[in-house]
Amino acid sequence: MPSTSVRRRPALGSDVNFNADGEKNAYHATPFSTISAVPNRQPRPSVPSVDESAWLLIFSFFAVILLYVHAAFHAVSPAVTVDNATAGQFVEERARKTLNDMTAFGARPVGSKANEELTVDYLVDAITQIRGQMDKERHSLDVDVQRVSGTFAIDFLGQFTSCYDNVNNVVAKLCPKHIADDSLLVNCHYDTAVNVTGTCAGMIFGW
Repeated sequence: MPSTSVRRRPALGSDVNFNADGEKNAYHATPFSTISAVPNRQPRPSVPSVDESAWLLIFSFFAVILLYVHAAFHAVSPAVTVDNATAGQFVEERARKTLNDMTAFGARPVGSKANEELTVDYLVDAITQIRGQMDKERHSLDVDVQRVSGTFAIDFLGQFTSCYDNVNNVVAKLCPKHIADDSLLVNCHYDTAVNVTGTCAGMIFGW
């Protein structure tokens, strides 16, 4: 049989192979590089621990606030009612009833029926009742309803002019029968923004 040369594949990891004539050639196999599958992780920054004195300071701060709110809440005198009120004393119960009655009219924008008619009639009736119950020997009380129109300039956003037409003003004047050197003017509004019932700013009857 004719002789044939056989090439043999070296075993994995062997450092010997064969050429075409079957002679051994020594070589050095290049080792496989090892690739790490674990990504590089940066060490977590250590969270500073809160000292016990800092926790004590925080607790003391909130405790002081709670004690102040508790003391301020109980320092307010109880509301005066019609039953326990004395002569000439402001009655919170009567003032709250006035607010509830006015807010029951709903939103009171300027020009609406709730503001120009319902509220005006309510205020005139309330002032008339007060005039009927007061000491007429010492005081006099006059009431008037004004219907005014006009304009005024407002220095806002480059200045613009606000106009009003047929707006009602309810004016009440309380005077002593004897001559007085001092006087007090109380001015407020009873209208509200659109779609807001609100409460009137200062228009309350608690006397």
